[in-house]
Amino acid sequence: MSAPVEIRRIRPEDWPELKALRLEALADTPIGFLETLDAARELPDEAWQMRAARGAQDGDPFRDSLQVMAWDGGRAVGTCASFLRDGAAWLAAVYVSPAYRARGLLGELVDECATWARGRSRGVLRLGVHEDNGRARAAYAKLGFVETGERQPYDLDRSREELLLERPL
Repeated sequence: MSAPVEIRRIRPEDWPELKALRLEALADTPIGFLETLDAARELPDEAWQMRAARGAQDGDPFRDSLQVMAWDGGRAVGTCASFLRDGAAWLAAVYVSPAYRARGLLGELVDECATWARGRSRGVLRLGVHEDNGRARAAYAKLGFVETGERQPYDLDRSREELLLERPL
């Protein structure tokens, strides 16, 4: 990284970069998400446009949400989304490109979502992580997330589980 990475809320016109980064994420860490690479590849451009628009503005009729992306020049290199559910703010779609890991970028992305959640009077930030995703579990532990003891079936393979993690805001 020569220049600082910029972190900002996604814009509707960012959908091509969102699509490219999501496909990279699904290829890199298939157990990190609740979508398969094949399913994502089949989505029409309109679906990617809707995803970008949803993260770009508050007031979605189904949930209040935010998505931020990290940019190195014109290339998206990281993302993190947050939404409100059951009195908590949840993280989803968290990903940092391999060349940008272990540089503090994950923490910056999560902090953007935490700041947004605090502004909506949420006291806790939660997320689910696949039980076999040790790299993610270690990264979240460094950011202050702890396992709650709650587990839920992993939607893409019901024989596996997601661990629920949280940290106070």
